[in-house]
Parts: sequence; C-alpha cells; structure tokens
Amino acid sequence: MMNYFSFNRILLVLTMWYLCPAEINSQHDINIKWRNPVNESFQVIEGQSWHGQQQTPYDRLPIQAQQSVRTPVWDLSKHAAGLVIRFNTNAQNIIVRYTVSGNHAMNHMPATGVSGVDLYALTEDDNWLWCRGNRNFSDTITYAYNNLTSADYEYRLFLPLYNQVTWLEIGVPQEDELTLLPIREQAPMVVYGTSIAQGGCASRPGMGWTNIVSRELNRPLINLAFSGNGRLEPELIELIAEINASVYVLDCLPNLTDAELYPEQELTKRINQAVRTLKMHRPNTPILLVEHAGYTDGLIQEQRKRDYQRVNRIQKNVFEQLKKDNVTGLHYLSHDEINLQLDDMVDGTHPNDLGMMHYAEAYKEALTAVFQK
Repeated sequence: MMNYFSFNRILLVLTMWYLCPAEINSQHDINIKWRNPVNESFQVIEGQSWHGQQQTPYDRLPIQAQQSVRTPVWDLSKHAAGLVIRFNTNAQNIIVRYTVSGNHAMNHMPATGVSGVDLYALTEDDNWLWCRGNRNFSDTITYAYNNLTSADYEYRLFLPLYNQVTWLEIGVPQEDELTLLPIREQAPMVVYGTSIAQGGCASRPGMGWTNIVSRELNRPLINLAFSGNGRLEPELIELIAEINASVYVLDCLPNLTDAELYPEQELTKRINQAVRTLKMHRPNTPILLVEHAGYTDGLIQEQRKRDYQRVNRIQKNVFEQLKKDNVTGLHYLSHDEINLQLDDMVDGTHPNDLGMMHYAEAYKEALTAVFQK
C-alpha cells in the first residue's frame, strides 16, 4: 500500500513536470529577441504578388479576388503553400513559433507537411543545408533549431503547405544577429495547379516540388495551386496575368479528368483560352504546359489510365494547334518526361517525397531549358 510520503513525492514530481516547462519557457523567452516578418518596413514574405493587398498577411491572393473566384479557391488561397521567409543570422539556436487556423494533419499527409515549417541554410558556395527542428504541435506550434553551426548563413523558412498561418515570429538569443531579408526583385516563376503542386502529400514543406525547384534554381516562385480546384478558370488566369513572371506553369490536368464535366470541347477551350489570355497580356513571357503525370495504380485500374491519357491527348493537340497558329514561347512537359514510378505516390494520386523529387527533377530540366531560350 502506498504511504503518505510516497504519495506526496509522486504529487511533487507530477507538479514539477507540469509547471517546469512553463517556467523554463518564460525564462527562455526573456533571453530571446523576436522578429515578426509582418512588422518590417519592407516586404519580407516571398512567394506572393499583390503586396499590401492581402486580407491577412500570409494570403496568396489579393482581397479583390474574393469577389471573382469561387469560394473553395478563396479559402485555399489562405494556405501558405510556397511562402518563404529569408533571413540572416549567426545564431546557433533559432526558434520559430506560429499559429495556424486549421487541423494540423490529414489522414494521408502528416502534420509536418500540412502545418509544419522547414528551415534550410544557404552557404557561401551555394550549397543547401537542411536544419532539423525539435517541434511541438499545440495551440502555438514551435520549431526549435539547436546547436547549429555559428556561420552567418542565409536561411530560408518554408511555410505550411496546407494551412493558414495567422501569426509567426522568429527568435534568436539576444546576443546574436537576426536580419530579415526583403523579397528578391527577380521575376518569379508562377505555378497554377492542383493539390500536387500545392504540396500534397510531402512530409514537410521543403519537399513540395515547387519548393525543391525554387531552391535548386535559386529563383523566387509563386505557388497558385489549389487542392481540387486547379481548373484553368478565366478568373484565375486573369489574376495570374497581372504578375510579371519569368514563366507561367499550367499544371491543372489532374483536376480536369472528369469527362462529363470536362468533355473534349470544354477542355480544349479552357487550355486554349488560358494560353491565349496570358499571351495577350504578357506576350513575351514563356508558358510551360504540363501533362497529367498519371496514377501509380493506373496499370491495374484501366479506367484511371484512360482518364489521364485522355486529358493528355487533348492538351497535346491544343499545344500543336497553338504552335501552328504561331503562338510563340510555348513549352511542354510530358507524362513520360515526368516519369513517376510505382512507389512514388501515397494514395495512387498524390506524390510522396520520392515522387516529389521525381517531379522536381523533371521540372528543373524543363525550366532550365525554358530559361536558356
């Protein structure tokens, strides 16, 4: 039987377990200086256009778009996919704390990808280093990056792929330097796509193919992909045309496979109008049309294979006709060039990290060719 002394000792241990983290965090916070990217006098959040026109700081579309796009698109535009914060620090310990508005995880995508952040360092000789963070998912999510090399690196913090960031701060010890960097002036790559381009189902934000490509090419990128809602809609094309891009990437076919909703005539019209509208507004900006990369279960479910082959055939016909009509600056990335393999997807539709790497390799090669023209 437990005696009075044993009981009180256990109670003391439990009390310390509950109270000490709060006390430690409170003391720790005193020794940390914090920077909120929203409070800087210059634009820090990279991966956006329409600066200063967002309803909330980490939105991907401007407030005026709420009147023109469908509600699901507007809601998804609150997700921070593709947003990046760049900063310099010599600190060996970095803390990122922030809040999000939605569920932390999904049944086929972990919290680290849906709601996590991802930190990379860029060395002086242009090599990337990945930083492991000790994470805590609660009302306020925290990532603590400890015992880092004390070099003055440029860091890039990639924000959650499938959640809205409502508040964020970056902290380092008081004695260390921390300088938030302004967005780069270089014209961004602009991607209009589906859940795959938004980042589903990468295990962490840095593994979304758009973020891999942005790092590898060291170019800014604006991610305008909307899960289940990349449909080549005129309202989005008009908005995208407002962006002075280095290239427009149209990767929407995975959301256009329903033959009843998007028969050949309708799909042909959408692809054709999207290209011609962008060319009307930005005649000198190249466009990369991308095929459906397929389903990894397509060899055993014939209808799934027919679905993606149909849309790819239609888009290739449109591409060839546009070239015959002397529409210039068009480029193409095919299903075979993406070349996804048997184990590249989580659920037959959305790539895992291996699939994201294969996507990125194909995109890097295609975009390098675009920029060399």
